[in-house]
Amino acid sequence: MKKNILVILVSLLTLSALTSCAEDFLVEKPVTDIYADNLLTNYSGFESMNYALLSMVRDEYGRMDINYGSTDFGSLPFAKSTMWSCGTDNAWGNNRHTSFRFFNFPKNIVGMTDEACFLSLFEWLYKVVNTANMVIERAENPDVDWAGGSAAADQAHKEQIVAEARLYRAWAYRHLTYSFGDVPLSTAEITGANYRVDWERNPVSEIRGLMEEDLKYAVEKLPWRQAGNNTKPNQAIARHYLGELYLAMGKPSEAKAVLQPLVEGGDYRLMTSRFGKNANNPGSAFIDVFRSPLYTDGNSEVLWAFLNTEEENTSYGNSTVIFMRNMWVNYYSNDSAISKLTCALYPGQTPILFWSLNGGKGAGRCAISLGAHKLWNYDNQKDNDVRYDENSMVWHLYFLDDNGEKYEVQNFINLKTNAAMSNDNDPTIKQYKLPSTRKWQYVNPVFEKSNADNQFNNMVYLRLAETYLLYAEALYKLNDAAGAAEWINKVRRRANCSEIPASVVSIDFILDERSRELITEEQRRETLIRLSQENGGDERRADNIFKSRVRAHNEVSGREVRGMHDDVTPVLFPIPQEFINSNTGRAIQQNPGY
Repeated sequence: MKKNILVILVSLLTLSALTSCAEDFLVEKPVTDIYADNLLTNYSGFESMNYALLSMVRDEYGRMDINYGSTDFGSLPFAKSTMWSCGTDNAWGNNRHTSFRFFNFPKNIVGMTDEACFLSLFEWLYKVVNTANMVIERAENPDVDWAGGSAAADQAHKEQIVAEARLYRAWAYRHLTYSFGDVPLSTAEITGANYRVDWERNPVSEIRGLMEEDLKYAVEKLPWRQAGNNTKPNQAIARHYLGELYLAMGKPSEAKAVLQPLVEGGDYRLMTSRFGKNANNPGSAFIDVFRSPLYTDGNSEVLWAFLNTEEENTSYGNSTVIFMRNMWVNYYSNDSAISKLTCALYPGQTPILFWSLNGGKGAGRCAISLGAHKLWNYDNQKDNDVRYDENSMVWHLYFLDDNGEKYEVQNFINLKTNAAMSNDNDPTIKQYKLPSTRKWQYVNPVFEKSNADNQFNNMVYLRLAETYLLYAEALYKLNDAAGAAEWINKVRRRANCSEIPASVVSIDFILDERSRELITEEQRRETLIRLSQENGGDERRADNIFKSRVRAHNEVSGREVRGMHDDVTPVLFPIPQEFINSNTGRAIQQNPGY
């Protein structure tokens, strides 16, 4: 029996305390069955609740079939983040699942209002909203012991807690509005006393007003970093999202003003010299950013990093399992040429040995489009761009001979198509010879676990390089093409590729550079929707940025019969039908096209 979707707007009755230590919170022992009424009485309790919120946010990199929504995903796990990064101009679904068939065939989305992927996203994000509301509302209780030792210190502790929760709430509504459009606006903790079945879809403009207030509060109240690390909410994250919000609202001047202290200040900087635990290995500062994402590693570029650790070392309550490598590293071992490899020193262990030598197991759920690869042809930069070299992309695969000597598996990686990519019956593509990004690579230190699906390294979530490109967009929209070119060139200089003149700058070029810099990191769908909706634009129009770029750069999703050539195929996700059916006190209208 399906559970009522309205539970997404009901308060969580219990939450596990996830710690009070900054960077070590994942390894603390849990305090079980702590009710919110008992937990939210002092500063330590509020910190624990905010760590629970952070754990929910981290689940963007986790499987969709764990903790939230329906478990009807079959045997193929997908990370939630793929919902916003695959099926756009620069990626398609390589290992198709029925719930994600719109990655390859956008028109198929019209019959998917009952699909578990949309229900899972909707429920997960509203749990973040409601838990944040709980924190914000209960922080006003005059009996809370803020443990500051003085009235001023008490107020500072309270403001920190509320600012974190408001940033989380804005983060959740950012995803909700870019994904579903108009959605219910909830600003109070939902309990049994105010349970509702008459929700309405509030306009995106109204929700963005709340997001602006929340993010401005976070900018004002949070430091550039908390406790000397980049794993907790901070002012830099709030400024980044507020700048993006102002661009979505058609306010480039405000975007420039809020982003300028971040990009021009000294607290964060683009990493241009080798550093961290990977510094003595072949590579570049660019790939070092992903190998050593913490500020304590010397990384001043990452605004927000996600701590990660093995399941046995973490507090329970939210899964720690991250699946980014599984999504984006191709399933090379499934190819017959790889599966037939043998080494006398490792009898019967071909997959384990292979993945131990090649960055850890991938399952190729998503693939970078050939059109995205062609973006590196600009000014022949593919020959020099460190983001495209063998240290940042998989161009070579290796194995051991019977003597234990490492050798390259010859003539394997290529940029060719296969027949399934143009088969409009929408089969699983399984093109397992394409190159992959190395951003998410991780080899389990236990050899026998080298072919496990999950990973336990710390992860990049938000980087200053993306802020630079947002800032360039704001400047371009303010008719400062020269200024925009300079900020784009800061990114390109670090990549060791040619600088561009002001005459080259356009929204399309900025999107090209975002793809080259942020491929698989960026929530690409949301970027394209934001730009397609500018000045009241309809994201469904065939001539908008979303659909025109999918046609131009995605050789699978952009095929003419697949829906990106018309004005009808939806781009926004459907409102989950279960929510529509359960909201008996008011009729909820579905998004157009469904």
